[in-house]
Amino acid sequence: MSSTKKEEQAPKRPSIHSAREKKQNRIIIIGFIITAALIVGMVGYALLYDKVFKNHIAVAKVDHTRIDNDYFVNRVRLERNAYIQQYSILYAQYQMFGDSAEYQQYFLSQMQQVQSTLADYESFGETVLNSMVDDQVIAIEAKKMGIEVSDADVDELLMELFNYYPSGTPTPEPTTTPWNTPTVSEAEQALLGYTPTPVLEATEEVVPTEVVATETEEAVEATEAVAESAETADVEAAEETPEATATPAEVAAEETAEPTATPYTEELYQESYNEYITSLESVNVSEEYLRQYVYHYLLDQKVQKQIYSELPVVQEQVWARHILVETEDEAKDVLARLDAGEDWNALAAELSLDTSNNTTGGDLGWFPRGYMVEPFEEAAFALEVGKTSEPVETDYGWHIIQVVGHEDRALSADDYNYAQQLHYQNWLDEAKADKTIKINDVWKDIVPQDPSISADMLVN
Repeated sequence: MSSTKKEEQAPKRPSIHSAREKKQNRIIIIGFIITAALIVGMVGYALLYDKVFKNHIAVAKVDHTRIDNDYFVNRVRLERNAYIQQYSILYAQYQMFGDSAEYQQYFLSQMQQVQSTLADYESFGETVLNSMVDDQVIAIEAKKMGIEVSDADVDELLMELFNYYPSGTPTPEPTTTPWNTPTVSEAEQALLGYTPTPVLEATEEVVPTEVVATETEEAVEATEAVAESAETADVEAAEETPEATATPAEVAAEETAEPTATPYTEELYQESYNEYITSLESVNVSEEYLRQYVYHYLLDQKVQKQIYSELPVVQEQVWARHILVETEDEAKDVLARLDAGEDWNALAAELSLDTSNNTTGGDLGWFPRGYMVEPFEEAAFALEVGKTSEPVETDYGWHIIQVVGHEDRALSADDYNYAQQLHYQNWLDEAKADKTIKINDVWKDIVPQDPSISADMLVN
């Protein structure tokens, strides 16, 4: 019986040491589970961010308008692709004119410039992003102005870019810039000491030149100019080459009727357009973003036209000349010599640092407000005709200014075009200052480095 009682005794209570070990093990297991869950969650979020969220984070915001990452990435690739296409044209011309060191050097320098631009991908991306911000600012202001661009407008420009005109090729209408030769008064001529060369002046009928030049477009224009020169050279060379006697086969070929050119139909246009879209898709750019690019281009053109129309051709202008020296003491010495009766033109030729006009008495011609640096402009417009200023300091040095004329007059054609650009840029700067613009640095992490120039086409 005693043995049975011993067997029925309650089990021993676990020791404190054993309980502590179990608790620690439980904590370790829970910690492992939490850590594993965090790792899985972080990996999953990283994948989700990379595949989904990243493309929907705004790289910039203009008031309440977002510029999403996918839009930014597509725009950068679209513009990089345009540079590469231009590079390909330059490369072909570079090879074509292998026997001309002058042409080769020109094309080589152009290609090196494109290479450098694309290589600095972050700077390239920043330029594109700033342009996209401008697009949104212009879009907001265009809406206030009642300016719109339709899908039909976008379609029409795309057709024109492929030289397809459904209603027939438009006949170019030559536009002339009326001008007159401004007269120089006896008083002005007496001040100058010589008769200046007349300049062309714009009139109210002047046709504004719309300027939306990008580095790519400037490269295209330069290339076309050289290409035209090259074609002219080829023609002249061909004219100087003695003609060979034609063979019977060549005579027969000349008598054979030439084939009729195939009309450029809508079907052919669509085929060309689709090929271009396919080429864009090969560099991960969708058609949607091409159309957005064209949309903003057209909107900018319409807004520019409206802003340009607000700028009068006739503006207050000053005709001035100056002598530029390095220090204030030198400027005071110029004044003293003028007061002593020395000739202005002689002093300008002897002392002025402005080599663009020191041989013509420092003549700056007529200019409106906004053309000169502020201290110079203030002094010039404040002077009476025939009067000479005290020394005026600018970033260029010290100026002695004399006003030859001051009146409301028509801007020259070149000055009017420049004034339009300046007026539009000032308008855009003011419009941007009125907006809340936020740039998200995430763009630096996603700015594409592709497409890129083929390695076998790179030059040194």
